[in-house]
Amino acid sequence: MAEIERLVARSFLATARCASFKQAARSLNMHPTVLRKQLRRLETSLGEALFVYQDRALALTSRGLALQAELASRHRDLRPEVGFAERPELRLALPEWVLDDVLGRHLVAFLRRHAGVRLELLRQDQGPLLQSEVMIWLADPDQARPDPGFAMTRPQRLASVEFQACIGKRYARERRLPARLCDLHDYMLVQRPDTSASAVFAPWNALVDARGGAVTRAHSQQWTMELIRHAACIGLMPHYTSHIDANLQLLPGLFARPMRQSIWLACAPLSAQREDVMSLQALIHNAFAERRDWFAADDE
Repeated sequence: MAEIERLVARSFLATARCASFKQAARSLNMHPTVLRKQLRRLETSLGEALFVYQDRALALTSRGLALQAELASRHRDLRPEVGFAERPELRLALPEWVLDDVLGRHLVAFLRRHAGVRLELLRQDQGPLLQSEVMIWLADPDQARPDPGFAMTRPQRLASVEFQACIGKRYARERRLPARLCDLHDYMLVQRPDTSASAVFAPWNALVDARGGAVTRAHSQQWTMELIRHAACIGLMPHYTSHIDANLQLLPGLFARPMRQSIWLACAPLSAQREDVMSLQALIHNAFAERRDWFAADDE
């Protein structure tokens, strides 16, 4: 038998393991069409079919089984666990609500296409910026570039988001919506975890801190939203909330000045040119571009 290129052998062994052209392509970080062409050329060179569909499932022919055993013995370094160990780590640090609201669907699609990536999601809600290959964080308008104590690429401003008080529609009718701060006295306030340390939220934080009761401190945006939706609470949410849940009602005009922050993106310089890092950056930019109408008008 003629020598089979390592790349083709790798593609064949992955397809044989996965019993799926699409899953093998994801695992190899390649397009399924490219994979199929490689395997068709291999079958042509051998003069025999290697795969067959049986009961609507992909299976190896007898020639395919023999080739799998031969290549697995010859190329022990192509075992999947060896390939995974060679993957560089890809860490993404970002606020939880950015992942949930903006990037979730795009990140799922990214992982479907890159099943072999070694990804770690780091929660970046408050405190010092976490060092990672890709970093997303929020900053007050006068704090454009952080000083995290480590090198990063030049930060790119993704968007500006405004936070407003929010209430569940079932607990307030249009004629009785709270319109002044004194109208909030009869409501429980829910404090999200990422507002207490920012000067932008000082008016809201002062309102919460002045209370001796009727305050719940939530550990996530998801629980903040649940309490607003189902427990008659009022809390701060991004002003695009109405795009996500029609059961939530914003309460604009309660505070004299808008509570607005900028969303920034940067990378670790030594990994910025890696293919997976650049792909992830492109995904992030595309996700924010699709949601441009969600964010503050001064982004233009």
